[in-house]
Amino acid sequence: MKTNVLKTCLFLAVLAFPLLGSAQITGQNPLMATNKNNGYDAVTGKKPVEQDDLLGRYQVRGWVTDGFYHPGAEIRSIVTGPVQHDGFAANLQLRTGFPDLVTRIAITAEGRVGVGTVDPDFDLDVVGNTHTNGNFFGRIHFDDNLSIDAPPSTYTDEAYFERHQLSGFGTAPASTTVDGGLFTLAPGGASQDHQLFFADDGIFHRREAAAAGSWGNPWEKLLSSGDINGTPNQVAKFTGPSSLGDSHIYDDGIRIGIHTGSPDVNFDVDIKGDTKADGSLTVTGSAFVGSALGVGTLSVPAGFKLAVDGNVICEELRVLLSPSWPDYVFAKDYTLMPLEAVEKAIAVEGHLPGIPSAQEIEADGLQIGAITANQQEKIEEAFLHLIEMNKQLQALQQENALLKERLERLENRN
Repeated sequence: MKTNVLKTCLFLAVLAFPLLGSAQITGQNPLMATNKNNGYDAVTGKKPVEQDDLLGRYQVRGWVTDGFYHPGAEIRSIVTGPVQHDGFAANLQLRTGFPDLVTRIAITAEGRVGVGTVDPDFDLDVVGNTHTNGNFFGRIHFDDNLSIDAPPSTYTDEAYFERHQLSGFGTAPASTTVDGGLFTLAPGGASQDHQLFFADDGIFHRREAAAAGSWGNPWEKLLSSGDINGTPNQVAKFTGPSSLGDSHIYDDGIRIGIHTGSPDVNFDVDIKGDTKADGSLTVTGSAFVGSALGVGTLSVPAGFKLAVDGNVICEELRVLLSPSWPDYVFAKDYTLMPLEAVEKAIAVEGHLPGIPSAQEIEADGLQIGAITANQQEKIEEAFLHLIEMNKQLQALQQENALLKERLERLENRN
């Protein structure tokens, strides 16, 4: 009898709750509970709940003009695990929506929270876009938008992570990967949108105006250690549009080598090979040429160290001859060509004996050292002839003086 009275009181309290519009539960450990069973069996008693059973609902309703209360939101719980003899696993769902209520948030028995899903795989699993004004801590899940090349205009004030197929891009990066991670950064305002594609063979970047209807700029690869192959102290160069390798320039901070990795320790710059300068070359110190030097010409005749195609002007020119200077002309055993023989040679050859002809000079050029020595030889020979002529002149003068003296004596006798 007491049990029936208690049930009747509880039933009246439940009926009175919507009429009163408010309720309170007080006590040291207050509890409000709803109990769910699946009916009554005369033999076993109450039938237990089963997996996927709706345990109960709590709705917030409002009166509208059709004469009914309609729900605006609902809290419900569903059995999600096998029912044991001492309990079961269940979730808690928060539902909103119009005209039909839809589960927006679900909390599993394991404590996972799903937004837009009733079966979250992570502690917080969001199906859809998220936004935060504060700090974010934790791991980020990638969406599978494998074949959608969404334009910049679809990203607004967000950072977006997704897995993407290489073939899904309108213009794909120069990669050999099948798919990879795609990170899109859309800062908003006047800033451009940026994308990073993380492929198996590197990271690629592209950017575009935020309101653009498509991605027009090409992908550019970010160089990494896999793209940069080099030798220590060897200056790098681009071996391809997006790769670096060794150049022919060596620089160890002390000396520079071109076409050599072991520059001569005696020089600051060591070049192994040919060098061409189309502009001016200024040397403030000493210049050493080991082989031959051409000025105004790329060809230096064999046997010569310097070739100049053009005029040469200098304040002083010094020629050091390897053979002896023609002082041998003044040796006692030197045979001086008589002037008569010189005269005959000039008459026949048209130039001094031992001096190149005009045809030879035109064909072979003028050898400064040799011609200077030849001219010196002729000058010394000319001086020997002058000395001999001077002796003959002095002898004639003495002879004339004697003859003059004898003539005067004869005249005085008469």
